[in-house]
This record gives sequence, structure tokens and C-alpha cells, in this order.
Amino acid sequence: MQFILSLSSALLFAIWHSFADSIAWRVWFAWYSKERKSVPNKMAFLFSARSACEHCKTPVRWFGLIPIAGYFLVHGKCHHCTRPISWRFPLFETLAASYGFVLTSVGGITPTQFIFALLVYGLVWIVMSTDYRTLFVPTEAILGLLLLALANLLLVRYPHWFLFNSVDLGLDLAVSFLWYFIFHLLRILSGYKMGLADVRLVLALGIILGHPYAIYLPGFAAFFAIGFYFLRRNSILIYAPSQKEIPFGVFLGGAFLILSLLRGGV
Repeated sequence: MQFILSLSSALLFAIWHSFADSIAWRVWFAWYSKERKSVPNKMAFLFSARSACEHCKTPVRWFGLIPIAGYFLVHGKCHHCTRPISWRFPLFETLAASYGFVLTSVGGITPTQFIFALLVYGLVWIVMSTDYRTLFVPTEAILGLLLLALANLLLVRYPHWFLFNSVDLGLDLAVSFLWYFIFHLLRILSGYKMGLADVRLVLALGIILGHPYAIYLPGFAAFFAIGFYFLRRNSILIYAPSQKEIPFGVFLGGAFLILSLLRGGV
């Protein structure tokens, strides 16, 4: 029974990732791309536009939208312009499925926690994808994460917080706000080269993780960022949006997802 639940979770996360990825691409296209002025009604485009080839804009066939398998069903290329489709689609959909499988396999996750994890994953992926494309983190996604973090904290994790009979709530907030203030200080000391969105993102993800895992969030993210750019410097096959600026939201999001698995859920 547990294995079936884990497989169902993996399938749902793969589908959800595919949807979140399409939303992230539409956010980039409608607000940050060179063609953004060609989208007059951005909100309608965000939720109703069909997935299309990035090169010729031809809508993808229905079977090409099937997570993971769709890439192979269309032979990895657009049926209209025959240009190759990026391998990142099946790769990240597979990773999302693996995340969902492991998340459920650790056991003890309730339906409410699962739905929360699904929502958080979608927003985190939108942050990661948009930041990697544009070096900009959508404020709306961070706001959504903050609202989810507070709702989970006060309604799910500590439903009797108003009794003030546990120090855990205070520790969760203390660790998160400590990193928030440290990142603000680093931003000032760096001459405001660090984005304010990264500072807010640390706060939101820290509250969701709680202590003690939130303590390790920036360290994990920095480790991944250093490793990525070391590989990037030694390989022309790895794309990076900038040689000087770091899309730190990408690495914060990746570190958060790994730590959330170690925690046994978000």
C-alpha cells in the first residue's frame, strides 16, 4: 500500500512540476523577455496560454505534454520546426517525481502536509526557474511562500500557538529572522549587490523548514552555488545566466528541497 501511495505521489509531483514549469516560462515570457510587449493581457496569458515550442511557438501536441514520457513520444523535437526540445524537461520532471516518491516514502506525512508540500514545491520551482532565466525572483512567489509558511506554522505545526506553552515556535521564527537580518547585513556590506528578493526568500524558506534545518539552509545553498560555478568555469556545456552575478534563489530553492526531504516533509 505504501509503495502505491509513493508511486501516486511521484506521478502527481511530475504533473505538478510540468504545470509549474509552464507557469514559470509564461512569467518569464510575459514580464521579462524581449517579446513581453506582445502580450497585452498578461494574467490571461499566464493561466490560459497553451504550451508551445520555444522556437517556432507551435503548440505542443497533447501527448507531448505527458510528464517524462512526452519528450520521448515526440522524439525530443518539435513536430513543426524539428528543432530539438531541451533535455531539461524530462530530467527535472524525473527529479520532481523522485522528490514526490521519497517525500511519501519517509512515512508520517498527512494529507494536509502533502498538499502543503505540493504548493510549496510549485512556488519554489517558479522562483528557481525565473531566477535562473532572468536573475530576478518574482515578488508574488515569495509572498505566496510567506503566506503558506505562516499558515503552516500557526494552523498545522503549532495549532495551539496562542497558549505560548512551547519554545519550538519561537525557535523556528528566531532562526529564520536571524538569517534574514544576517542576509540584510551582507546585502549592505556588498554594496547592495545581493538582491532584496534573496533576503526575503531566506526568511520564507527558513520559516517553512523550521529549526534546526533552517540553520543549514544558506550553507547548503552556498555550497551548491560554489560547486555549480566551479563546474561552469571548467565546462562550456553548462549554461549560466551571468559570469558575475549569481542567481542565488536557484541554490536556495535546491537546498530547501533537499533539506525538506531530510526533515521528512515541509
